[in-house]
Amino acid sequence: MHVLLRLIPLVLACSGIAHPALGDTTHTTTPRGAQLEVVADFPAGAGPFPAVVLAPGQGYHLALPALAQTAQQLVAHGIAVYRFNWAYFSSNPKAGRPSDDLSNELEDLQSVLKMARAEPRVAQDKVSVGGKSLGSLVAWKALSSDPSLRTGVFLTPVCSRTSGAEAQDFSDANYPGVTAERRPVLFVAGDRDPLCAPRVLYAFAARSHGNTHVAIIGGDHGFENKTLVESAAIDAARNRNISLLSHISASFIVENAGH
Repeated sequence: MHVLLRLIPLVLACSGIAHPALGDTTHTTTPRGAQLEVVADFPAGAGPFPAVVLAPGQGYHLALPALAQTAQQLVAHGIAVYRFNWAYFSSNPKAGRPSDDLSNELEDLQSVLKMARAEPRVAQDKVSVGGKSLGSLVAWKALSSDPSLRTGVFLTPVCSRTSGAEAQDFSDANYPGVTAERRPVLFVAGDRDPLCAPRVLYAFAARSHGNTHVAIIGGDHGFENKTLVESAAIDAARNRNISLLSHISASFIVENAGH
């Protein structure tokens, strides 16, 4: 079995890219009647374009930098992007919580996928999925249940929990079926993330058939380096990490989404 573990090459240059403005917020309704806030960003032109639906974190909403900058990079390279907020977050941003089995959140994501596929500017056979943290768990469920999706990008995955010197491995429970998955998928984690130790993530990828890619960047679950003292240095490190995250994720999608 050939296992490919590599850092995705940084092929999208920062210079010379015209970052589009954020799309307008619209809404869609899930089968259970919940309202979702959705932002769709499109490249210029009539399309049809490959598309990616990005799911947010538990409290990491659609306008925060990891999702917004990744969307900007993707749109600048001809990929349409749908971002949304969980129904529980829209109804109560402070106290809202996901469903215990994530069934409501899977319905939310699938509703946005349906919305994307109904758009004439979207190439129906070139739709992919991604998500951050909680969104990565739900995006994996969506990818596993829908063979028509082209690829998946999973940002700050939840693969372990560190207790002392040991990291308890949750990767197979949270992302089941990696040994059967043949489509290219990418996991991007921080080197200081207490919710996904790099060695656990690499071992998880090694159980795949070679199409599971891993990129480790700097920072914790929020892309910060808390060993730094000065606020300016903390902000600069976080901004660098998020910029790298967006470039790596966009590069992978451009290479594998059927552009």
